[in-house]
Amino acid sequence: LPMLCSTLCSSSMSATIVFSFFVLANSKHMKMFRAGSSMATYHCIYETTIQCTSGVVFPAMLHVYSPFNDIVLSDNTVAFVSVKATIPANVSREPALLDTLYFVPLPGDPSSDTHEFVLPQWTVPFLISLGHVMS
Repeated sequence: LPMLCSTLCSSSMSATIVFSFFVLANSKHMKMFRAGSSMATYHCIYETTIQCTSGVVFPAMLHVYSPFNDIVLSDNTVAFVSVKATIPANVSREPALLDTLYFVPLPGDPSSDTHEFVLPQWTVPFLISLGHVMS
């Protein structure tokens, strides 16, 4: 993972899968239409971050498909998530886009003073990435 930070900063598009715990914030429930279609799909969008072993933190937007009547999770909810990641070359200025494959919010009250003591102590993501290597 030490190479993660330099990869995030220098790579363009690649096929990347990330498994990690993410803290969710600033949620929105959105209705979207595909071009040329009148059928709507619904999504919950959350702001989050990707934390590297070096301590560098990059912004990310987590996109979760959801039912039309779904409610968004509270700020500071922690979820275990596997995502397809699109990481821009200038990730320090633009958020990585995380499209959810598997999403499990952890139970508990994020506003409780003791909530962080029951959370897993796993702070960095596991990454599976396929892309171009420049030599």
